[in-house]
Amino acid sequence: MGAGVSKGSRPSTASSRSRPPTASSTGKDNTTPLGVLLSGAGIKKVLMIRHANAKPRDLEAAAVEAGETASVLKPDTPFANAWTVGDLRRDLTDKGQEQAAAASSWLAAHSLRAVICSEAVRATATKDIMTKGAFPKDGPACLTLHTLHPSRSGTPDCEKMFDKLGYGTLATYFADQTVEGCEGKGREVFRHYITKVSGELHALISAGMANFPPGGDTVAVFGHAVFLNAVAVAVGEAMEIAQAEDLVAVLELGEAQGILCDADAQSVSLSQVNVKS
Repeated sequence: MGAGVSKGSRPSTASSRSRPPTASSTGKDNTTPLGVLLSGAGIKKVLMIRHANAKPRDLEAAAVEAGETASVLKPDTPFANAWTVGDLRRDLTDKGQEQAAAASSWLAAHSLRAVICSEAVRATATKDIMTKGAFPKDGPACLTLHTLHPSRSGTPDCEKMFDKLGYGTLATYFADQTVEGCEGKGREVFRHYITKVSGELHALISAGMANFPPGGDTVAVFGHAVFLNAVAVAVGEAMEIAQAEDLVAVLELGEAQGILCDADAQSVSLSQVNVKS
């Protein structure tokens, strides 16, 4: 767990009414900073939650998905294909369902206003269990951000590093010297994604928040490790939390765990179930 402190004013803003959007249906409107947008919507906390334990890829599901959408195959980035074809259809294991049910206890301590979710089945299933079905897909307060999934990030170098390094802290990625073409460039590589996802979050929330129900000061983002860690940096910096990148970089996000960025407390911390050994 870590915390940082910084000062900064965050004036209010307004938004126009629209149907629940996806990131692909919105433009990147950054006329108002992300932190100002969140503050103006009364959103003081954002939780980045990794999906619970999931089943391995089903080769039959992979074949079906490849047949339905040939465009998911990316010859120029072959390292992404293993995550794309069949990966989005992976469901939770029994262990994953238990993890998500247990994690719902710490999530319940927060007053959720809306959720943002990867399109992957394991992320949406984790969201449904942890929120007890309160934010159904296509509901007014459930938004989809495709680029939360590694293969949909739109950042080939991030995908390349993830294929080699797998799960770990951002600090591990920043220090890595083994991924060909990205040696010593991990921070630069993920900074590109951080900037990109910050704009996408801004566009998504700006277009969707007019339909959010009243009350609640927390948004939960359900997705995938390492990329969610980068999202936490984007949110922490938008909230003007001092040394947000340093605080997030040392956190390793486990299954059904969350990174909490709290604007009022000016802190970054890890939310998890305490399991007895």
